[in-house]
Amino acid sequence: MFADSRGHTITCNSAEVATSCALAMDHYMERKSDVAAQLQSAIEQDPECAFAHAVMGLMLHGAKHIALQPMMMTSLENAKKYSSGISEREQSYVDALSFASVGQLEKSVACYERILEKNPTDGFALSLCQAELFWLGDMDRSLAASTSVSDHWTENVSGYSEYLGMHAFDLEEAGQYDKAERVGRNAVELNTSNIWATHAVAHVLYMQGRHSEGVDWISGVQGNWEGVGQMQFHVWWHKCLFHIERAEFDAALDGYDSWVRNKEHELVKAMPDLYIDLQNGASLLWRLELHGVDVGTRWNEMAELVATRVSDLSSPFTSAHFAIILAAVGNFDLCNQLIEAMEEFTASTDKTLSAHYAKGAVPAAKAAVAHRQGDYAEVVSLLYPVRFNLGMMGGSHAQQDLFYQILLDAVARTQDKQAVDLLLNEIEQIGFVEPAQLSAYRLIALR
Repeated sequence: MFADSRGHTITCNSAEVATSCALAMDHYMERKSDVAAQLQSAIEQDPECAFAHAVMGLMLHGAKHIALQPMMMTSLENAKKYSSGISEREQSYVDALSFASVGQLEKSVACYERILEKNPTDGFALSLCQAELFWLGDMDRSLAASTSVSDHWTENVSGYSEYLGMHAFDLEEAGQYDKAERVGRNAVELNTSNIWATHAVAHVLYMQGRHSEGVDWISGVQGNWEGVGQMQFHVWWHKCLFHIERAEFDAALDGYDSWVRNKEHELVKAMPDLYIDLQNGASLLWRLELHGVDVGTRWNEMAELVATRVSDLSSPFTSAHFAIILAAVGNFDLCNQLIEAMEEFTASTDKTLSAHYAKGAVPAAKAAVAHRQGDYAEVVSLLYPVRFNLGMMGGSHAQQDLFYQILLDAVARTQDKQAVDLLLNEIEQIGFVEPAQLSAYRLIALR
């Protein structure tokens, strides 16, 4: 056994393998792009390192792509095959992958929580815990996890800035904006390349309607992300949102073309249909269109990628965005195939996500299609009853906000002023936005 920088042991044949595993975990927390390469190096040096196989499998699971599932299963098989003699902590990672492989995601989360009980400075476990809970729409539980280990994290602990970034995002999603901003800015002061903390502060600024500050905040640190993976595209998405709110639509389109969906970027070339990149692109284009902006043919390249994935039910929030993309290019046959697959999946009572699809993603997807077809009454019929379930799809308040905008736009088009007023009041109350942000919704409602 060999120890990483925080004293956590890794069962492997050399210090070099342990170092590669530790770098992979640290770089995952830092949102670096070389996590898989570090793990592959560890596996090549020690093909019998169960931990490296388990972590590789968890990375494949986290990519939320049906085509990667066979590779994930191979990683799980190898992790189990070589698990004799590994530590309790390492076994918990193997168990987390095992549960994830059969869609029992809450049990995976419980594995991370058990790790943190005995290893409170295992930032990798905390990061995986947050990621899973984020896409399950349970950020209260994520905040409980990061808060439970807070006393163990100090500036003397490696990865402290990254811990602060995770905690800041939990706080922001819980509506504790002042504390979230303070913690997030502290994290960036400690490490100016901390993109997750940058992201947490950007959320606070968006939710509070501080759009000019948001542009300045991201502009001030966007040169610090060398080696960062696709997370940089998502933060650029946030910057584009600020531009949209300031009616700077050309700047938003430039951000879309240069970063959010830049087909010439090496990261996009390596994985052109990564789920969060498609979410970013679809959400940004629809928001622009809601403001009357002509986005040209930009939907087409995403639609080509999504056309092959209508049976990929790895993420409710992503599936709803797939419907947005396919409807935008008028491919309603594939929309129907996608929705049929989603509805069939809701019968899978042994899988965590089935209820999340049933209560959130299916009506959201149907509403997106109905809106594109101009059936605004149907949009209201579908979304209005489930508007408080939208969080079950996963994603942040800022991301889920798109579907609230779709609902509000449809209600406004049906000229139901009373319902518009009700929705505007609810938006203020349920935590999507601070009052300063409501002007954007009123513009949609009164357009």
